[in-house]
Amino acid sequence: MNIADDLKKTTRLNEEPSLPTIVGFASILIVSGIFVVFDFSSKLLFLVNATISLIALFQTHSSASRKRQRLEDFQRIQAEELREWQARWQRLYQETQDATSALVRMRDGVIMIGQDYQVLLINPAAKRLLGLPESLDMTKRPFRDSVRYPELSRAMNAAYQGKGTQKLKLEIQDGEIKRPLKLRVDHFGAISDNHLLITVRDETESHRVDAMRREFIANISHELKTPLAAIKGYAETVELAINDDPDAACHFMKQIHGQCLRLERLIADMMQLARAQAGTGNLNLSDVSITETIHESLKSLQHVAESKNISLVFNPPKEPPIVRADPEALLTICNNLISNAVRYTPEHGNISVSCKDETEYWGLTVEDNGVGISETDQKRIFERFYRVDKRADSSDGGTGIGLSIVKNLVMTLGGVVRVTSRIGEGAKFQACIPKSPQGHKIA
Repeated sequence: MNIADDLKKTTRLNEEPSLPTIVGFASILIVSGIFVVFDFSSKLLFLVNATISLIALFQTHSSASRKRQRLEDFQRIQAEELREWQARWQRLYQETQDATSALVRMRDGVIMIGQDYQVLLINPAAKRLLGLPESLDMTKRPFRDSVRYPELSRAMNAAYQGKGTQKLKLEIQDGEIKRPLKLRVDHFGAISDNHLLITVRDETESHRVDAMRREFIANISHELKTPLAAIKGYAETVELAINDDPDAACHFMKQIHGQCLRLERLIADMMQLARAQAGTGNLNLSDVSITETIHESLKSLQHVAESKNISLVFNPPKEPPIVRADPEALLTICNNLISNAVRYTPEHGNISVSCKDETEYWGLTVEDNGVGISETDQKRIFERFYRVDKRADSSDGGTGIGLSIVKNLVMTLGGVVRVTSRIGEGAKFQACIPKSPQGHKIA
């Protein structure tokens, strides 16, 4: 074994010899050549071996450098790909979380059905609408085991057979609640996949709105039909009596005039109600004094109260009540509340009007000792055309929508309406209107 072989063994132990190491080996070779051999042939052999060893050292160092560079490049590429996949996974996870949150918070029910009617996905709304326990785990279970409605089963079979989207309506009995539902069954993917998407929508609110619309049309038709029929009858009577009995003709003409005024009031109230329900866009908000508005309302209603010997008293607060409201809307609220109290308070009764500080609101309170309102009627008195006394008509000047106007106007202004009453002990209405941000001064 020669010196070159020894050097190769040394380089295998250290694949990355530094330049000082190479120089050190070279120095050892030169010193060894000087002190070990002296003849020419030995020197020549020594130089050849030294040259071969140096070349081997340089080649080994160059190969190790290339390997190290390739390793670093591979590690860098691997790290970049890892970061990219981590970012993709994070985006996918976030999208999944967002989709799950949206699905959980949906008001409509969503159900995904797979092979053999197995439930792949169902959100909480679907369980609630179908009357199923929220804790029930339906995943990987046959849908028909928990929900058994022949109409729904037929719709699912039709969708599985590729007959297109199936729509149906069901009425679910959930305890004491009867809930109308609207369902849609869609097939998606290839027919061989047998995947269905069922959406469930609660139609309770829609049915309630439809019922209110029908009731409103019936009520307004009745309210319009009554004065129109009266006007027609009076007009025919006047036509017959105008020559034979002029006094009777004049009497019926006055009745026609009264019915026309009734129609005017009804139309005016309907317009006010529509304005109240249209939102703040039709209101001119400003800082308004409740005290001044109440005084203006009392001027027009005081004589009505005096005709029934009713004591109508206003107790203004020490602190000026300034609210943020539409002046005309606030006057309408006062007029309706006070006129209602006068209408349902018997002779020699008492009505008090006051304002109370309710932290963020000023509470306009109208209290009487009239006939009172039952608890059942208190839940409905703010509905349009609802009357506590079903036998009452509009001969007293009321149209039946005054309190509905009050409620809608107060809500549009950002306030609330309260009522407390007992039969035979009178009623207390309070309309809470938001205070002015300006404090107690009108800008």
